[in-house]
Amino acid sequence: MSSFRCRPDTLRRIGATMLATTLVLSVLVAPAHAATPEKKARRPRVLVLGDSVFSMLLVADDALEDLNAIIPVIYRGEPCQKLLTRGCVPGVKLSALQQFRTARGEFTDAVLVATGYNEGGLDVLRESLAEFRREAKRQDVRLIWATYRIAGNVKEKATRFNRELRRAERRNVVFDIFDWNRLSRNRPSWFSGDKVHLSRGGTVNLARRLGRYLKRTLATKESATTQG
Repeated sequence: MSSFRCRPDTLRRIGATMLATTLVLSVLVAPAHAATPEKKARRPRVLVLGDSVFSMLLVADDALEDLNAIIPVIYRGEPCQKLLTRGCVPGVKLSALQQFRTARGEFTDAVLVATGYNEGGLDVLRESLAEFRREAKRQDVRLIWATYRIAGNVKEKATRFNRELRRAERRNVVFDIFDWNRLSRNRPSWFSGDKVHLSRGGTVNLARRLGRYLKRTLATKESATTQG
């Protein structure tokens, strides 16, 4: 059987035709591709505030990604953040309450407070609960407070603070509690040597559990609102 062989000038014509066709197709297709709207980022639903304990969320990028995949949040915590006053180091100028006020309109549903490990006594926590409740009411968002991990050098203080949070919950000062102390109990691998600050793996576990909690809690709120 004989085979067909293209002459050199034929190959050049075929190559030129293919090039021209490619250019035409790229002109026709490119605008359509450019006109395709990009997927819009979801608006944050929750503002998360925290000191150095939760601030590993800023270091472990995969953890924050996991959290945002479950429910979109914005994180406005930083090491040495305090509840009502500037931080315990000079660079931290805004309190958690000021961050809450500044973020007004940037999120839609709730604020979660995980700050407090740098505070001294119960008076500050009680005042903070009252101030945050007033601000949450002004912004029409749900107030959620994280319990403090009872371990390491904050064991005694965290015990007192958590007891106060439960009393406040019964008085309806706090709408919801994220029980970080219970979730992290008997999980030594989640923490560094001081048993309070998170390891990278522990931060991922925090993100996933916090995300599921927030999604479930806000879904309950939406259901109650719809039924009401």
